Amino acid sequence: MKCKLTLNSADREKLPLEELNIYRVIFSDHILIRVDLEGKPHYLSVSDGQLTVYDQELYDLLKDTDWDSCEPSSLVNGIIDEIVFYLGVKRTKLFESFDQLFDRITEGKVKDLKEIESLRKSIQTVYSDSSSLYYVAKKLYKFVTKDTLDDVAFAYERAEILITRSGDLYNIYLTAVQNELNVIIKKLTSISFIFLPITAIASLYAVSYSSLPSSLDSLDTLYFLTPLLILGVVLLVYLKKINWL
Repeated sequence: MKCKLTLNSADREKLPLEELNIYRVIFSDHILIRVDLEGKPHYLSVSDGQLTVYDQELYDLLKDTDWDSCEPSSLVNGIIDEIVFYLGVKRTKLFESFDQLFDRITEGKVKDLKEIESLRKSIQTVYSDSSSLYYVAKKLYKFVTKDTLDDVAFAYERAEILITRSGDLYNIYLTAVQNELNVIIKKLTSISFIFLPITAIASLYAVSYSSLPSSLDSLDTLYFLTPLLILGVVLLVYLKKINWL
């Protein structure tokens, strides 16, 4: 059933916005409601047979709604159902984005926090919208069916799960970064062994520069340096093989 739906952006500032922002629902000769979409407040008025919205975005969301009847209870249920569906679509996409980002973090493909912060901000927005709708539905319990209330509660619970899981992304990211640092430390430690022969030769300088030629000519020096040189070459070949050099 098509009911009268009016967009009245011009009179938005004439609404008791301060009270609506606090109480979310005001009962008078008609019902004034504030709902949040994308973290922004949207206002509407419900009376018998008529629905007035004061924001273009909310009007676009509701304009194709097929109402059961034009009574206030039917209008309220229809409004909430449409918003629950809208939030459900957003939430599903965010769950998919979360899983994809989780995989990329564990694979070491995320190099900074920008993607995590962007996703978490979107999740916080959906959570805020869902909690706001939950509060509004509770205040409109006389007009809302049990099924609709259950749908709102489910949407709120799923948003809670999503925002809780999103907090784990930081820990996962930091763990991945720590693992990368550990690998780098291992590489540097291994590479340092290559310089053992150079260090050994430098130590001969430290003993006595004047006696260096005779020291290098001795058989003991050969016995001392040969294993180190072999070790350096072996490490060089090995590190090259495992792509650490």
